[in-house]
Amino acid sequence: MTGPCTHWYGATATRCGAVPARHYLPGMRCPAHTPAALAGQPEPTGQYCAPKRCYCGDCPWWTPVNHYPGLSDSWVTDARAIASGKRRSSPEQYAAAKATVAEQQERNRRLRSSS
Repeated sequence: MTGPCTHWYGATATRCGAVPARHYLPGMRCPAHTPAALAGQPEPTGQYCAPKRCYCGDCPWWTPVNHYPGLSDSWVTDARAIASGKRRSSPEQYAAAKATVAEQQERNRRLRSSS
């Protein structure tokens, strides 16, 4: 992950823009504007990623994890429902809601025909 340094120079109202830069919590920083460099301290040795967070993609313990298994499968099946913005439910909940709506419509039809 590289990009321009986003360190802000307040006096000139500009950004540093040096390339390459690495991702830190305050944003993309070049070696001259890392949090340690701005604090006047040496760079820590080892990985710069936070524990249990991998910003570089090179951490030995890091493996991509899909926290939503099956989402890609349901995406194909439910693409129309997702696109409509409507909430999806289980088939049982859908059948129960459909039965409730049918009962309400039948009740309304009977009330209208009796008056």
